[in-house]
Amino acid sequence: MGKEVLEFEQAFADYVGTKYAVMFNSGSSANLALIAGCKYKQKPIFQPGDEVIVPAVSWSTTYYPIHQQELVLSFVDIDIETLNIDLNKVEEAITPKTRAILAVNLLGNPCELTALRELAIEKGLVLLEDNCESLGAKQNGQFTGTFGLGGTYSTFFSHHISTMEGGMILTDDQNLYEAMKS
Repeated sequence: MGKEVLEFEQAFADYVGTKYAVMFNSGSSANLALIAGCKYKQKPIFQPGDEVIVPAVSWSTTYYPIHQQELVLSFVDIDIETLNIDLNKVEEAITPKTRAILAVNLLGNPCELTALRELAIEKGLVLLEDNCESLGAKQNGQFTGTFGLGGTYSTFFSHHISTMEGGMILTDDQNLYEAMKS
């Protein structure tokens, strides 16, 4: 939480084009802080029992934070051609208890983020991105991890850039930023 971290957060946000960045010890912790931040921000997005749509293929660290925050995982199958969440099945999975879609940009392969964002807006849902595996990927000229309310990144040593351990969340929402910082 020193000077270098603040400089790195600002440089990361500037590079990707968002207002705020918060660094964590890992992408896993970033996923947890994003979900918790949505639950504890001034106007909470989540209440216990709310549903979050997730792809059936991801990592445990995508799923655990949802469960840890007393939310319900709503698994949606993937498109076998892209290995990303099947957009057609996302709409079918939306119920009155659904509050968010957590898109996972798998192994540098972005989801259909523009369409997911449009669907989320249409249905009154929040779009979040687990972008831990796709730092630097773009869709329609926009960096992945920036299509929704917040996007997570990993800087673990096996990823695109490394801080040995580390993760980041980007957002343009000041209240979410403040909740995640706390």
